[in-house]
Amino acid sequence: MKRKAYAKINLTLDITGRREDGFHTLDTVMQTVSLWDDVELERKAEPGILLRCSKEYLPTDRRNTAYRAAQFFLERCGLEKEGVSLSIHKRIPGRAGMGGGSADAAAVLLGLNEMFDRKLELSQLLELAAKVGADVPFCLHGGTCRCTGIGEVLEPVAAMPACYLAICKPPAGMSTPRAYALLDGYPQTRNYGTPRMLAALEKGDLRRVASLLQNRFDETMRLGPVRQIKGIMRATGALGAMMTGSGSAVYGIFDSKERAEACLKALEGRGKLYLAQPCAGTLEA
Repeated sequence: MKRKAYAKINLTLDITGRREDGFHTLDTVMQTVSLWDDVELERKAEPGILLRCSKEYLPTDRRNTAYRAAQFFLERCGLEKEGVSLSIHKRIPGRAGMGGGSADAAAVLLGLNEMFDRKLELSQLLELAAKVGADVPFCLHGGTCRCTGIGEVLEPVAAMPACYLAICKPPAGMSTPRAYALLDGYPQTRNYGTPRMLAALEKGDLRRVASLLQNRFDETMRLGPVRQIKGIMRATGALGAMMTGSGSAVYGIFDSKERAEACLKALEGRGKLYLAQPCAGTLEA
C-alpha cells in the first residue's frame, strides 16, 4: 500500500502565548501543497515495526515521528502482535518548516487504518495524531485550516485560491526548538495576521491573500538567505513571499505557472527548488 504524505506552508503564524509546560500557543493558517513524500506500508509476519528511509541520516526508531505514529496506532487498536514495514522516500526538505516528518506520520496513520479495516474514525485518528506531534493533525486532515492551541486544534476555512508556488529551501536551517528559543528573546506582538488572512480567504482574493502573509519567526529570525530569496521572488513577479513555519524554506505566490518557473530559474544555486500548488491533502490521496 502506498500513500502520499503532503507538505504544508503557513500563510500566517502568530504566537499568542506560552503555556506553563513551556509550549507556545499559536494562531496560524496552514495550507497543504503538492509536494510530497512517498510512504509505502506492508504487513510482515514478524511482530514489530520496521522503518526504512531514503535519507540515511534520519532515525528509523522511535525518534522518527512515522515510527511513533505506527507504534501508537498498533497500541491503540490492540494490535501489538502485528508486524508492519514502513518505507519512506523523502522529497520534502528537512528543517524547512514544511512539516515533512508530521506528514509522514499522518500518512502512516491513514495507511494503517486502511490496512487494518478502518478500526478508527477520523476523530479518533486526529486524537491519536495529536499525541504524535502538534502538526500531525493538520497533515492528516489537510486542505486549508486555522490551527490553534499548539497547532493541534483544527478549524477548516475557505480554500486558498488557485495559484502557483515557487519554493526555495536554502542550505541554512534551524531546529524548531532553537527557533522558539530565539523567539523568546523578542517582545510579544498582538499585531496578529490570522484574522485578516481569514477574511481574505473568504473573499477568494489571491492578491489580498498574498499581501497579508505573516510569520512571527520570519520577523524575529531575520535570516540573510531568506531575505535574499524573498527579494528575488518579488523581483520576478511574486504577489507575496514568506518563510514557512520556523524555516528556512521560503515560498512565493504567483498567478501563473510561467512566472513561477521564471522565479525558480532566477533562484538556481540558492537552494533546493520546487514548483507546487495548493491542494486538498492527505485525506484525498
